[in-house]
Amino acid sequence: MKITHIASNISSGAGIGMMRYHQSLLKIGLDSRVIVAPSSTFRTRVEIEKISRTYPSTLESLGSRVGFALSAEAKMRQQLERLDQTGGSLSQYELFSLPFSNFRPEVHPWVQEADIINLHWVAGVLDWSRFFNSVNEPIVLTLHDQQPYLGGFHYALDAELNPHLAPLEAEVRAIKQSALSGHRVAVIANSDWNAKEARRSGFFETETPIETIYYPLDTQVFQPRPKAAAKTTFGIDPAQKVIGFACENLSNTRKGFTDLVEALALLPDSLRTHITLLSFGRDPSSALRDRICLPWVHLGFLNSEIAQVAAYSAMDVFVIPSRAEAFGQTALEAIACGVQVIGSDVGGIADALSNSPHSLLYPNGQVKDLAERIQQAVTRNEPMKGEEGKCDRLLARHSTSACAQAHLRLYKHLIAP
Repeated sequence: MKITHIASNISSGAGIGMMRYHQSLLKIGLDSRVIVAPSSTFRTRVEIEKISRTYPSTLESLGSRVGFALSAEAKMRQQLERLDQTGGSLSQYELFSLPFSNFRPEVHPWVQEADIINLHWVAGVLDWSRFFNSVNEPIVLTLHDQQPYLGGFHYALDAELNPHLAPLEAEVRAIKQSALSGHRVAVIANSDWNAKEARRSGFFETETPIETIYYPLDTQVFQPRPKAAAKTTFGIDPAQKVIGFACENLSNTRKGFTDLVEALALLPDSLRTHITLLSFGRDPSSALRDRICLPWVHLGFLNSEIAQVAAYSAMDVFVIPSRAEAFGQTALEAIACGVQVIGSDVGGIADALSNSPHSLLYPNGQVKDLAERIQQAVTRNEPMKGEEGKCDRLLARHSTSACAQAHLRLYKHLIAP
């Protein structure tokens, strides 16, 4: 069985999740391959190749320069810009992805030879109508966020906060839904929450299989390391309580880093002197950086799992204050490293925290409640108990073998006559 995965990249949270799925399939001997857009993080590997692209014609390029849209994509982009201007301050959202692309994954030999085509986070690399008009193989859509069953938005929260874009959101959704029509399709969700939302969306035909397959995690890599030594590695006094945070980009408002900063400011002064904030990811804005009111060690973007494990191991508490989240991969990694997690009760975060009996949820967006949970966690005197079953649960739900076998069952079901 030949599986071809298509994704925009392999370095974002969704890209890392896709690569962990892919690697789990390789471990059970499946012929799994990945094609992605070229980027600075592209890795030369035998089972990873780049997606080719076409470029606009000279006439289209000239038209674009003078503001005259010739292609469907250019016309829709102009429409988005006009609506954003009318929306004014309402036009604040993370992403709005159009269903067009000059990348052509459908012409890659691995797509043409595949028994199953598995689409992941494909914003910018998939022209929905052209792609599905070109392929007849069974399709698996893996949900790393909500974008596959929405229109241009990647989270329903952004759609709710930007009603002026509703007509364009509906137009994009209709293009995608029409493109999928008549194809054999199955859906993999990264959390039970995302699976439920996909079913509720009405985007997929009623008989479409929608199954939750959690991200696999190598617990031989992600496991606790000595905490005092890890703190010392990063120049932190082992006596300090370390609050952790991580995401791809700390300036992404959806990830809620500003909520954590505000919550830390609400802690008593006497407590803040004993706390250090430790984070990794792309640097936040200088304005946000200036608001941090206690010692802070920021490690930048870490693309090594070993470095990430060292960072998690130095943390006493990890906070995931996202305002919208499909699962919460960083929370899972922190739990595997023996760290207590505090997370907002939104999306799939509760799924991620269900493996840790001492981790805490707080109402989404309630900074005061977050501050109370942090104070409760860092002033805990008794050692955490009841963790002995944690690794067993992690292995059962997130093992590479279990994940791969779940994929294999779904793939076989999809190609069965």
